[in-house]
Parts: sequence; structure tokens; C-alpha cells
Amino acid sequence: MSVTNSYKFYVISDSVGETALRATNAALAQFPKLTNISLKRFPFINTRYELKPILEEAAKVNAILITTLVDEGLENYASEFSKKNGLDYHNVIHPILDLISQKTNMTATEKSGTLHRLDDHYFDRIQAIEFAVKYDDGKNRKGFELADIVLLGVSRSSKTPLSMYLANKSYKVANLPIFPEVHIPDEIYQADSRRIYGLIASPLYIQNIRKKRVEMMGLGEKATYSSLERVKQELMFADDLYHQLGATVINVENQSIEELSEQIIGHYNRLIQ
Repeated sequence: MSVTNSYKFYVISDSVGETALRATNAALAQFPKLTNISLKRFPFINTRYELKPILEEAAKVNAILITTLVDEGLENYASEFSKKNGLDYHNVIHPILDLISQKTNMTATEKSGTLHRLDDHYFDRIQAIEFAVKYDDGKNRKGFELADIVLLGVSRSSKTPLSMYLANKSYKVANLPIFPEVHIPDEIYQADSRRIYGLIASPLYIQNIRKKRVEMMGLGEKATYSSLERVKQELMFADDLYHQLGATVINVENQSIEELSEQIIGHYNRLIQ
């Protein structure tokens, strides 16, 4: 007899979410007939502002909530929301924290990201990769405050590949594409200038990369995006912004991602650590 109902699991964590994900998958493995399921993970949820829309979405689809939220405020908020909306809710870590607290008469630190002390390097890298994905292309302005490194650059200046490579080195990276017509977020001006790196290259170098991109997308040679004048305009705007911010300027032209990464890491370690 097969199970035909559809079940949605939302895994929410204020860190990577690996613990809740593994626990959920381990439990689901004990129900081989339960095949019509979907699992969605939400890592690095550290504020009610981020948590609220996830809970509202879960309510719409009647999802089962599995969390490892250690912050008492977030945990209470998620738990109360679930009760009011009739959602099934389980925090994987809190029952264990309560048990240890009762036995030892000690209070948990409620600090996220401390679940994997035995292999800090591995989990630091996983956290950094998740961070880079979440804060790629300026998706969330909060990333500029939380990041170790902030990359700024015009389109096709290697922001995303460089972000992911640095993330594999365990650095939390947020990046933002620069366009003259688009407002620069206030958070960029508030960020530590020592952490900001502006990517540049010659106009012809960027234009050639964009032309190839345009060809792949089938947009034709007349696309403004790849015109030399447009590229020059964007690079001038970016250069002015870098000087205004006091950012460290990195020339990406004819350099590998590995070479660029080493330049940024070397500069970062000299000034920040």
C-alpha cells in the first residue's frame, strides 16, 4: 500500500541547517513508502524579519516545520506562530538543551553555529558557501554588514565566481553589481571600507566578455549592454564609487580566480586579522 498524500517539510536554522536536515532525512528514511515529499531548507535565519515570510509561506502550504533555532526569541515566535496556524512544529535541538540545562543547572549560550565543534573547518566552509549563495548579487542588504569580504563590480567582472571561490576558503562574501542607474544601498556606505573590494578591468576586456554573453543569449550585436560606450560609463561610475568608499581596487583582467583570491585574502589578513 503506497502513501499518496503530499508532505512538505520546511527546515529552518539560524546556522547552516545541517543538523535539522540530517535528522529529518534520517527519520524519513524509516518510512520508505512515504515518497511524495518535498524538503526545503532555510539557513542563516537570524531575525524575525527573515523568519516571518517563511512561516507565512509554510502556513499557506501546510508545511511541517523542523528547526534548530537556538535563539529563545526566534524559537518562541516560530512556536507560537505554528500553534496559531495549526502547523506541526518541532525544534530538534531545544529538548536536548533543556535536558542538559536541567541536569547541569547551566544555561545554554543561545549562540548559533556552535553545533559542530569537532570539525570547525569543514562547517565553516559550508557556512561560508551558504552565505555566498544567500548574499549573491545584493539579494539581501544585511549581508554587507555580516560579510568578511564585500565585492563590488560591474557586470561580468567575476563577482560571483570569486565569491564562491573565497567561500570555499571559509570567507563569508557578499557581492553587489554596480549600475549607474541603480541606487547604491546605504549599507555599503556603512560597511567597514577595509572589507570592501572594487573589481575593475579595461573597457575592452569587459566588452569582449559581454559580447560572448550576448551571443550566448541570442540578443544580437547591437545590444547596449555590450557597447564600448556603455562599458566605459559603468567603469567610470564604479571607479568613482570605489574612491568614495575607500575600497581596495583589484584588477581582474587576465587573472585567474585563484590569483585574484590570493590577492584579496593576503590583503584581508594584513588589514583585518
